[in-house]
Amino acid sequence: MKRMLLMLVLMSTIPLIGCNFIEENKAKNVAKTYYHALMDEDYEKAFEQLYLYDHTEENHPADGTTLSEEEAEKFYMKKVDYIKEQDYKVKGFDIENIRYEDGHTFFLEMILQVEQDGENFERSETVDIWEGQAWIIEEDDPFSSYRDGNMSVEIEKVLE
Repeated sequence: MKRMLLMLVLMSTIPLIGCNFIEENKAKNVAKTYYHALMDEDYEKAFEQLYLYDHTEENHPADGTTLSEEEAEKFYMKKVDYIKEQDYKVKGFDIENIRYEDGHTFFLEMILQVEQDGENFERSETVDIWEGQAWIIEEDDPFSSYRDGNMSVEIEKVLE
């Protein structure tokens, strides 16, 4: 009887472990594609990996953006133009940790190596995967707003 009960418990928990493993791998792949695209300065590819959103008093980020795909990409490229002018580059990254908030929700904790005006910095940020795309949150990089999916920032005011 004990053996039957143990078998039943194992059979019911193994699929749950597998689901998290699959979702973690999907999240890692999205994040890796995004950061590699930044390192390669392939900003179109980086844009494709991003969850796009407006963060205003009226709109919660989970509501997405009101911009069309074309408008959003044009705005993203304006943001990228600014970081290029600042001689900002992502040089490397590591997925330092996968942090679980509950048994299902998790976030990727990233460490980035960035260069700005020839000086190297280490930065950290958290990535959530929302609707299959990278949502960059909790960042300590003052230039992250120029490469993330927030479509409601005012470019000239971000660093003030």
